[in-house]
Amino acid sequence: MTKIDYLDSTYLFESKAIFVEIKENEKGKAVILDETIFYPQGGGQPADRGEIMSGDNIFAVNDVRLDETGTIWHFGEFKNGEFKQGNKVILKIDKDRRILNAKLHSAGHLLDCAVSKIRIENLKPTKGFHFPDGPYVEYDGTIENPAEIIPILQKNIDDLIEQNLQLERKDLNPEEAQAKGVWAPAGKLARIVNFAGFSICGCGGTHVNTASEIGKITIRKIKSSQGKTKIAYSVV
Repeated sequence: MTKIDYLDSTYLFESKAIFVEIKENEKGKAVILDETIFYPQGGGQPADRGEIMSGDNIFAVNDVRLDETGTIWHFGEFKNGEFKQGNKVILKIDKDRRILNAKLHSAGHLLDCAVSKIRIENLKPTKGFHFPDGPYVEYDGTIENPAEIIPILQKNIDDLIEQNLQLERKDLNPEEAQAKGVWAPAGKLARIVNFAGFSICGCGGTHVNTASEIGKITIRKIKSSQGKTKIAYSVV
């Protein structure tokens, strides 16, 4: 089981850990550490990338995953040397990638806040895709005349950014998480997030601290058919 440090701060780009072992599976070779700031792909957010170093020994991380035991796998390859069990290592993540991913993820949550202000009764958020390549939020339910909703939704999200809402976070113990129906990895705390004044959502992703840190969110398209509504957006 890996101690998760990326939840402590989105803006923690460098840290220290202890090398535990090398593991391999169908995805390739992975470094296992006692703790990490690397975010594993999940929750609609892509993984961090970067490097793990011990002296002249460097491991380039190109993918990160969380397994069912709560262990985080850092996939990649050695650019130089290798690690020995118990080595102290330095972790450095790609700062620009982390910040972009956090903005895109927080933008998806703020978009849902903007949708809730329209009060379309039959829409229920089900999935978020917060990758740089075509982010969107998907809902169960459909809406009539989606093109007419775009300017209303755009104004709502512009107003929320101007208000610079605080993004609130709270960790839940297993009992609290179960009571709220929030999932957490094995042996780890669950986390809920929300923009101030709006409903909570179980989420273990990385986020900005305030709405204004996201920048400009543009509603690109709304597609509503066959019982689903997908709202695509971009962040600049």
